[in-house]
Amino acid sequence: MNVGGRGRNVGLGPSNPSAAPRAFLLITVALILGLVLLWKAVDSDVGTVAVSDSAAVEGADQVDEIPDTGDTGAPVDEVAGTDAVVTTEPVVATTTTSAPLFPSRSPSDVKVLVANGSGIGGAAGAVTDILNPRGYALESPANANRTDVSGIFYRTGFADDARMVMETVAPGNPDLLSQMPTGGLSVPDGTIDRLANADVVVILGADGIIYAG
Repeated sequence: MNVGGRGRNVGLGPSNPSAAPRAFLLITVALILGLVLLWKAVDSDVGTVAVSDSAAVEGADQVDEIPDTGDTGAPVDEVAGTDAVVTTEPVVATTTTSAPLFPSRSPSDVKVLVANGSGIGGAAGAVTDILNPRGYALESPANANRTDVSGIFYRTGFADDARMVMETVAPGNPDLLSQMPTGGLSVPDGTIDRLANADVVVILGADGIIYAG
């Protein structure tokens, strides 16, 4: 009886005493392999992220280094190397016209009469002497009816010539210039013929604007 019972107790224990350490070793190896695989997986993910970031940075650098291009989309150096066709708008020259500084005709073609209405003796002769060096075709000095207002009168087409006479005997007084009145000027009978022959007539008045003395 005891022998049989002892035999059953022996059958309940481990049949191989080295089985437990071997199982523990296998578990340890499996755990180490799992950790190694996990570490490689994490390292692979980190490497991928690093490579992606590096590629992004390099891409940004490449964007900064893209050469400037013109409207054609090609680099400026390449555009300059091509046979570019440059079109320009034609330049239209503009000219402005102004009044001539001097009359078109020669002073020798302008007949000028100086008539004295100022009441000052010899005034017409003195003004005639001022005009003489200018080369005008001068009528001999004459008298005009007494007047307080001086004036320079011109026939049609002689406005510029009258202005030149004015600049000689009364500079800066363009108000003196007037077209010859239709009814003529008031002069004594002895002056009528010379008046009819003159292109420009200078009337000396008592205002003294035109005075050579």
